[in-house]
Amino acid sequence: MEQNSFVYGRRDLTCDLSFSPFKGALRAVAFDLDGTLCDSIGQIVQCARLSFAALKLPCPDELAIKGIIGKRLQEGLESLLPPNLARERGDELTRVYREIFAELPEIRETRLFPWVPSLLAHLKDHGLKIAFASGKSRRGIERSLQESILGDYCCTFCAGDEVPSKPHPAMAQVVAQRLRLAPWMILGVGDAGMDVQMFQHASCVSCGVASGVWSSDALLTLRPNLLLPHAGWLCDFI
Repeated sequence: MEQNSFVYGRRDLTCDLSFSPFKGALRAVAFDLDGTLCDSIGQIVQCARLSFAALKLPCPDELAIKGIIGKRLQEGLESLLPPNLARERGDELTRVYREIFAELPEIRETRLFPWVPSLLAHLKDHGLKIAFASGKSRRGIERSLQESILGDYCCTFCAGDEVPSKPHPAMAQVVAQRLRLAPWMILGVGDAGMDVQMFQHASCVSCGVASGVWSSDALLTLRPNLLLPHAGWLCDFI
């Protein structure tokens, strides 16, 4: 796919591409966080812009910043730097990003999409375990669990600083191991191509949602098992 074209197109598609045959075998749902359950894309873009400005570095555009969401923080930020500066300034840029994130409440707070409470309650009532597979650091995920209802539903999680970045399958595989389930018993839900590909590579059932980085049209090119406007629509399928 052409660089940055993932944001363009419809965001309202609902498609059961190959989900129904797997529905009865599901025992858990593993969610990405940023853009999937957390309305945080704008916060990440703002924090990145402030970080580049603080160091007087050339600021990447919004689409480029969105393209790194889901990766380990330093890896993503370094990819936004000119090649000759990545190694030299990557550590400093990552440190400044973390400092700004910690200092500004409007960037740091965990903002859930409004349909998240009813979705998580629905899944729990239907006997499904709930896990999180996020590029956030372990500390960042733990903070989100403590600050929101996510902690009331979390059975396990895998963080970005534990494994290689998405779309490598390790994060989904670790979630499966911690849940003590086979990957095909887990529905993986994410808003970006790297999420869908990670779950596919790990042999999980995959669901793409257009609430964050990628549009429905872009996600459709990856042929997830299920495609939804946002994860709240899962209540109609489970």
